[in-house]
Amino acid sequence: MGSLQRCENYNHGRSNAPVRCCPSCGGIVNQNLAIKKCAQDEHSKKRRARSTFCVDCGEQLIEGIG
Repeated sequence: MGSLQRCENYNHGRSNAPVRCCPSCGGIVNQNLAIKKCAQDEHSKKRRARSTFCVDCGEQLIEGIG
């Protein structure tokens, strides 16, 4: 897959990010938080908030980005 570039989302630089996954790239930013099983209505709310990835489970919410 090649080398991954660091996402510009500020959660990557935090020592204790408040979310498990980055909403911009889907990468894990705080592995100490448990993976949450999300309901589809929660993902719908996050999609409307324009998150590309779910901050709780890392699932891609918006297609065709990048």
